[in-house]
Amino acid sequence: MSREDELAIVRDQVSIVAEQAARLFDVINVRSARGWDVETYEEKLALLESMMWKLHRRQSRLKAETTA
Repeated sequence: MSREDELAIVRDQVSIVAEQAARLFDVINVRSARGWDVETYEEKLALLESMMWKLHRRQSRLKAETTA
């Protein structure tokens, strides 16, 4: 697999995780506004954010390798 292919896959993964994080953020806002417990959702959001940073680092590394 070429670096460009790998970079495209990572870009797609970042997009998917970002979309899931946005949806989860909306759920947290709605549940919080209603006074419901959001702790579990916040933990899941933290996990998604961690995944996003890992993918971002990988994407940055791949971009650097591709341009080098």
